[in-house]
Amino acid sequence: MKRNPLLFVTIVSLLVLSACGSSEPAEPTLSAESLAGTAVAAAWVAVTQTQAALPTPTPAPPTPEPIQIVTTAPTLQLLATLPPATIAVAATPTAQCDQIPVEKPKGALVTVEFTNEALGGANFAFGMFAPNAQGECFTYSFSIGRGDAISQKVLAGCYWGYAWITGEESSVAKSGDTVLCVTDTAVVYHVKITKESVVFK
Repeated sequence: MKRNPLLFVTIVSLLVLSACGSSEPAEPTLSAESLAGTAVAAAWVAVTQTQAALPTPTPAPPTPEPIQIVTTAPTLQLLATLPPATIAVAATPTAQCDQIPVEKPKGALVTVEFTNEALGGANFAFGMFAPNAQGECFTYSFSIGRGDAISQKVLAGCYWGYAWITGEESSVAKSGDTVLCVTDTAVVYHVKITKESVVFK
């Protein structure tokens, strides 16, 4: 039988070449531009996650505007619960009336129940117009949920009220020309906060 030498050499060459090659495919390599793009994307992800983790600043509530008060006595509704001789009305709150309330004040305390009838939560400030006989003149602040009522002890005196209503329909509620005098320690006073006003209930 005659063998073809060319066929034999071809088969041997193919076997040698296949033995030299690797069975695993070569790993693709990234270009310099692709590496740079990947690094930039990773940096932006880190910056975005850092910004998302930072606490959001809470805006400070606006400073209450001085309320112009008429110097005449309050309405008949107030006179029905308070003796006229105890009503002291100031045109505007004095500068010293922004004191933070102390735990045990020297002056007499009265009980006031505050009811939030607004359509959202209320950040409420209740400040005295003038100091009492002991020189105390406080501004109280409370957070009252929608529809909630809280009872608090405050110094006897005449007050202004100012509330920042939060929620979908935010607004400002204030006492305006109404002076809220709470002086009788035997009485529980009721103050309501609505969308735009702070008045006796």
